[in-house]
Amino acid sequence: MTYCPRCGVVLASGSARCPLCGAASVPRKPPSADSGGADYPPQRSAEDEHGAGAGTPAREEDVLSSAERRRIAVELLSVAFGIGLAVSILADLFANRRFSWSRYSSSAIVGVWLVASMPLIFYRRPWLLFATLAPSLTALVFLMDAFDGRISWFLGYGLPIAVSFAATSAGVGALVGAQKRKGLNVVALFLCGAAVVCIALETTLDFNLRGALSYGWSVIVAFALVPTAAILFYLHYRVVNRATLRKLFRL
Repeated sequence: MTYCPRCGVVLASGSARCPLCGAASVPRKPPSADSGGADYPPQRSAEDEHGAGAGTPAREEDVLSSAERRRIAVELLSVAFGIGLAVSILADLFANRRFSWSRYSSSAIVGVWLVASMPLIFYRRPWLLFATLAPSLTALVFLMDAFDGRISWFLGYGLPIAVSFAATSAGVGALVGAQKRKGLNVVALFLCGAAVVCIALETTLDFNLRGALSYGWSVIVAFALVPTAAILFYLHYRVVNRATLRKLFRL
């Protein structure tokens, strides 16, 4: 009986080549019961023949670790935002022969890059993340006000809004990190944080524009967000932890 030396299939009598893989046939004895199949030709994986491809299991050394994936993501973000930064600056220089509007767009691009990349760089180190983002974003807001040669709106608007946003983000992040079981409670905490930021924003605007506090739209936003957060807290701690929603609603 003739077997293919590459894929091991039985060949028809007199076949010179395997019709499956095209390898030249070699006469071999069929495997005996006590040989454990040793007479079969050694099997070669698709990865050995053609390299790693679709449908073949990845080798352990080919699997990227979580840290490597985060590093690659940071590199891709840096390249993408770096291209945007260069295009913005070059377009401004080409059109105006000086830095004008590109100063503001560049600050915005750097700020978005910080927000997107720093969580990957300081993964599971929330306080280092906060210590990096809070002063960096505040400095960018200051620069956007100082580009015209004078400080006008930063002290009255930019600094209070930046500080309130940073403090609220730190508080929400600390509360999220303290949760042993995360789920709907995380969404609820973010909704509460958004309500706090809206109230702080209207407080800053009213104090600078009118000199007095007269809450309006931020209270409406809070009335919409806080009850929704309360429902999510209830579902998370009283319902989801005890029974699945499928059982609760008989789905």
